[in-house]
Amino acid sequence: MDLWQWEQRLFDGTTETFECVTRPDTVSVIPFLDEKTVLLTRQEQPHNPRPFFDVPGGRVDAGETMEAAVRRELHEETGHKANRLIEWHRQELIGIYRYEAGLFLATGLHDGSGPHVDAGEKIELLPTKWDDLVRMCLKRELRQANVMLAVLAMEFDPETTDRLHTWLRGQ
Repeated sequence: MDLWQWEQRLFDGTTETFECVTRPDTVSVIPFLDEKTVLLTRQEQPHNPRPFFDVPGGRVDAGETMEAAVRRELHEETGHKANRLIEWHRQELIGIYRYEAGLFLATGLHDGSGPHVDAGEKIELLPTKWDDLVRMCLKRELRQANVMLAVLAMEFDPETTDRLHTWLRGQ
């Protein structure tokens, strides 16, 4: 991460020091086992006091595309590879933290050799029914707000629901 500070002239003519942190981009993927079941993770990490629910994902390495990062993270955290991926959306965060966050969907999972995690992670795989995932999002039980908002849009916004089902059916 890099910390940036700069003097900014304000509308009233005064100046103030501003700062932001730039960090590597991130990716997340919602892996579909079938049209009504996704694969969540329950993760533990040494610096987090409690386990948390999430979808696979992580940091985009230098020189890596978001799609390559999704494929790598999916395989590392679940042991699966995907036949089909779609970039669902990309969000540019330009507040105090600056980076892009990409959300992907995956189907056609294969391999299933199990997670290949580093020493700082414990990951349990949880096949989860879509309706249960929606309930978890309504209760804010997932780690990432952008993933929860995307799931809720997929469930409750007719245009987004149509896009999801069209993609899941391979059309």
